[in-house]
Amino acid sequence: MNKKDAYKVLTVGVIAAAALIIPISTFIKSANMPAKPFSETENRYLTVMPEFNSDNYFDKSFMNDFESWFSDRFILREEWINVKNNVDRLLGRTEIKDIFTVNGRMMEAWKGYDEKNLSANLSAMEVFAKNHPEQSVFFMLAPNAQEIYKDTLPAFCGAGDQKSFISKCYQTEGVHGIDIYNTLYSARNDYIYYRTDHHWTSAGAYAAYCEAGESMGYTPYGINHFNIEHASDSFRGTLYSKTLDNSITPDIIDFYIPINGNIKQTLTVDDGEEVKTYDSLYFREYLDKKDKYSAFLGLNVPILEIDTQLPEDVDKGSLLIFRDSYANSIIPFLTNHYSKITVLDLRYINMPLADLGVNVNQYGSVLFMYNVITFSADTNVKKLTFLDSKTDDN
Repeated sequence: MNKKDAYKVLTVGVIAAAALIIPISTFIKSANMPAKPFSETENRYLTVMPEFNSDNYFDKSFMNDFESWFSDRFILREEWINVKNNVDRLLGRTEIKDIFTVNGRMMEAWKGYDEKNLSANLSAMEVFAKNHPEQSVFFMLAPNAQEIYKDTLPAFCGAGDQKSFISKCYQTEGVHGIDIYNTLYSARNDYIYYRTDHHWTSAGAYAAYCEAGESMGYTPYGINHFNIEHASDSFRGTLYSKTLDNSITPDIIDFYIPINGNIKQTLTVDDGEEVKTYDSLYFREYLDKKDKYSAFLGLNVPILEIDTQLPEDVDKGSLLIFRDSYANSIIPFLTNHYSKITVLDLRYINMPLADLGVNVNQYGSVLFMYNVITFSADTNVKKLTFLDSKTDDN
């Protein structure tokens, strides 16, 4: 047997051994795992082993769920993913798992949206505004990094036009769009988006907060009003979790703390099961975990309420916010102007607002705060049509 044939035999042998060993090792590994294991690296729960029955066998759902379970559990899974993605990068691919990686930055890809779903969301917002003519209803729609750095993307990559999308959304009757696009684009050379996560940084949120002041009627505080605390320099976010690309520099998480730190604040968190109160907007315990972005206001929950003792001359009253997680890092800035802020996440709300104790008519202003990618795919905003139907006018 010559060397070439020997190499072929060895290769086939290795593959055959791996095909046998990996499944066996996977089952052994899974047997020692908790029933619902959490992947810190990917920041998500892994798939649970499906239960077998005749119904899910014949409709093929068992095999589909089993494949998902196996792909989540096979031994050395993260190492295999890392190798595969490295090979793709060596082959010149700049888009992996719907993430562009260019110039040391990861950017979540956005290539379009469902027109019917968008129309339903915008219609629900329009009806909401008509139902509350005494409230000023604002809409802040943030572009993501793909849009701000679109000139760095490869030609013909199919990236959608977020600027046009935002303009379309801002045509909603009765809703005042807050244009933060130009502000963010002008600051594109600053650190306004994380390199490994889909959110904007505190600097990006601060730029948006300053721009929103003119529309919402408050005077934003200058940068000298805050002490900037570098809370972490080892943040690897949601985009890293998908690519496991260690070549991208970890991110820095900053907290902008007002120099006058004596203002009393209370954060009330209702997760649907229990209500807890805190005296800070920052959950520093998450700085030691994978999900470091949750240091801003904690994990996503149905309802938050923030009460701040403000001088009368700067207090703009009460603000109701419908949000995605982009809002988490801008809300601390807004607490400098609103003594009461209630934050609702419609993903976790399926009962009328009145049943939650939220009377929209008791708020001076309402803000819808989303990023383009989340809002374009969101199927929850349209729920406002019935969630707001039982508002108590008293």
